[in-house]
Amino acid sequence: MQIPSSSAGVAFNIYVAVVFATLSYLFNRPIRGHRLTIGRLTTSSAHDIRYEATVGNKTYTFAFNASSLTWRFCFPRSPNPRWCTITCNSIYYTSSSCDISTTRLETVLWFFPVLFRQTSGPWSDITLDGLRIKVFRSTETPYMIQRLRQNLVGTLLTGDIMRADVFRTSVKFSGLTEHQENKPTGFTDPKRKLSADHPDGHRRGEEVSEDELEDDVLVSDSDSAMIQVDEEEPAADETKPLRVYQDDEIAFSILARQLMIFRGEGRVYSFGSIDSQIRRDWTNNKGSFAMVAEECRYVHVHFPFERVAARSWWLQLFSSFFHFPIDLVRTFTYPISSTNLYVTRLDVTFESFRLRDAELLKQGFALIRENSVASQIDWSDVFLDALTHAVAPR
Repeated sequence: MQIPSSSAGVAFNIYVAVVFATLSYLFNRPIRGHRLTIGRLTTSSAHDIRYEATVGNKTYTFAFNASSLTWRFCFPRSPNPRWCTITCNSIYYTSSSCDISTTRLETVLWFFPVLFRQTSGPWSDITLDGLRIKVFRSTETPYMIQRLRQNLVGTLLTGDIMRADVFRTSVKFSGLTEHQENKPTGFTDPKRKLSADHPDGHRRGEEVSEDELEDDVLVSDSDSAMIQVDEEEPAADETKPLRVYQDDEIAFSILARQLMIFRGEGRVYSFGSIDSQIRRDWTNNKGSFAMVAEECRYVHVHFPFERVAARSWWLQLFSSFFHFPIDLVRTFTYPISSTNLYVTRLDVTFESFRLRDAELLKQGFALIRENSVASQIDWSDVFLDALTHAVAPR
């Protein structure tokens, strides 16, 4: 069993793993590096599931743990054409390259969803409650996570942005964009605040003792000295110089709110919020990446010709039976194409990340290169003109 390098390879490895895991559970022994153990098994649930395997010529090891797995069959009806609901709780996937965990995974399987107008094509809806992904090194990113990055960045660069309430980017350099901290102002006793009746803080007609007068003189002298010190301080918005102990670091951040992007094949990405940041520390020769996204959806929508006029029930019935074999083959070769995905919260972290592995840079430069070739732009002349303009005397 080899490490997959394509969608068909991933699907094939999943089916092979299911066969080996089933045999391992039946014979209660490892089968070709696969071992499945179940603490308690009933007709509708399984508890304390643990699956371990070693693949890729014993170079890749992973373990899958789940507290419970339940399945519930239903009789499909027109208002709710579901025929099965699969729920898995407390999932933990650990491997030599990444760790993945989620609190709850729920899969709803539909019976002819297009015919009953439940979905626009997918046969299942998958809901993930709190998905957390931690990759140790960007040079060893698993295939499925790499494909997810490529699809997201490709959709962001080439897709049609249907909605974006807020979209901001920022670049921050260590020591160069930091402002000087404001020094705390002098402490003022709330009991000695000036009143409206008398400027020295005492009401009219109130007797003042000699001790209070001496205190007032001391406070006024300290206040005047503090004012002189404040006048000598530099302005708060002045950029402070780069200090020796500061690391050479850069941070690139992206923030988006209510983002909706349409891509080909009738798919729409939607995000309630996205916060991501790439950091690169040249002093310690280390980089990292972090992203937090909420209300993430990957859904299939009707094509434009399907939204022009609704099909009749008999025509839709014929179309459903005709497309069933095609959808079945597509499900086995590319499973994500037959699902609608919803993630309540997604946390992605790369502990070691190189800028050359950033998918946004790779696809961005590739897109610029393709457009420049299509537009017959000679970039050598562009850079030469920019350099001449930069060094020209003003």
